[in-house]
Amino acid sequence: MSAILSATGLDYSYPGGVPALRRLDLKITAGRKLAILGPNGAGKSTLLLHLNGSLRPDRGGVLLAGQPGDYTRRGLIAWRSRVALVLQDADDQIFAATVAEDVSFGPLNQGLTGAEAAARVQGALQALGIADLADRPTHMLSGGQKKRVAIAGAVAMQPEILLLDEPTAGLDRTAADQLITLLHDLARGGMTLVFSTHDIELALLLADDVALFRNGAVLAQAGAETVLADANLLAGAGLRPPVVVDLWLGARQRGLCPAGAPMPRSVPEFLEMLAPLAQ
Repeated sequence: MSAILSATGLDYSYPGGVPALRRLDLKITAGRKLAILGPNGAGKSTLLLHLNGSLRPDRGGVLLAGQPGDYTRRGLIAWRSRVALVLQDADDQIFAATVAEDVSFGPLNQGLTGAEAAARVQGALQALGIADLADRPTHMLSGGQKKRVAIAGAVAMQPEILLLDEPTAGLDRTAADQLITLLHDLARGGMTLVFSTHDIELALLLADDVALFRNGAVLAQAGAETVLADANLLAGAGLRPPVVVDLWLGARQRGLCPAGAPMPRSVPEFLEMLAPLAQ
């Protein structure tokens, strides 16, 4: 399948000559969930800022639906309407007095009328399960609520692609699980998701595809089952396979798993796969 968004040969250095991206190539397929997986400091956030036009590469380029990124003011508005970005720290993104006002900023910036923007806001808040927070002052939100509000602000713009930088960072296990469920729901609705993470367990739970990242470059990009089960490949990025995958690989080597069974994404899936042995 052709890429809806891609990066080719990206080079980028921060002021002072600090390299962040090195000859980076990446392809994003419509309707898929792509994890950009790698250690902290590898350049994952810098890549996301290139994918929505917030940063411009020193060399190489970004293609949206096969067309070069347009860095004019009008071009960037159109680009960011199609490719929305949710930052790692929601406090960097939320600035309005109330939740509804904050979520309405993007649609209003797209030139929608007040009524059209209000309808977008209501739909986004309902999709994220926070319609009851519409009038809540943003400074009174919990960390998990702020994360949902930031995502709702992006969803209200009705983008084709949603970029998320470390989406579960700072969330407790319950809030993280709720967010993962919401992201699965958005994907089922047809939205393409791209998320950066150093958490290999999150990649296992959410991703269809994985781009393994280290030192500003993509070491490999393939289906999640291919990348997350390859211990040698993961070691190149300083990572190990998820615990569930380690167990599954060991069980498969011992003939305990059905031939051709897909890689389990969670402990319950793995236990269900082994259930016939207990009969």
